[in-house]
Amino acid sequence: MAAITKKDTIGKVMNDYPEIGSVLMSAGLHCIGCHVSEYESIEDGCRGHGLDDKNVDELIIAANKMVEIFDKLPSVAFAPGAIEELQARLLNSKGKFIRVLPVFGEFDFETTQKREKDDVEVHVEAKDKKKFIVLIEPKTARLLKGIRIDYDKKAKDFVAKSERKLSL
Repeated sequence: MAAITKKDTIGKVMNDYPEIGSVLMSAGLHCIGCHVSEYESIEDGCRGHGLDDKNVDELIIAANKMVEIFDKLPSVAFAPGAIEELQARLLNSKGKFIRVLPVFGEFDFETTQKREKDDVEVHVEAKDKKKFIVLIEPKTARLLKGIRIDYDKKAKDFVAKSERKLSL
């Protein structure tokens, strides 16, 4: 279970658990991306927005519940079309891995030779039984939990479909 506390900074919590953004915003903390969020605690942010002790405690409970729900979600999944496209990109490059790149609230993929220390690895098996690894930085991996990625050949683009069942 997550251990988000009211003393944690908004910035750290948002970095570690980006899924709680909607919880914080629903409580009136619309400053989740503000420069102050890097050093302001959740409690101080709540106070600055007029919330009392009861509201702060309820917010912490809701945030931890959202983290708990996300912890149970499966890792990102890839549909056959996406697997085929990613495998083709890998075969047509000198890369060993596929890396997920967050791009303006969406994502893209590139081939790479290098793993980073904190990368989350998703092992993928293609139709021909060949396997490859998709590397994702932890924050993006968390955001992609419960998401199924496919490839639209007509649009020549990846598409994501949420298979999440979220309720607090």
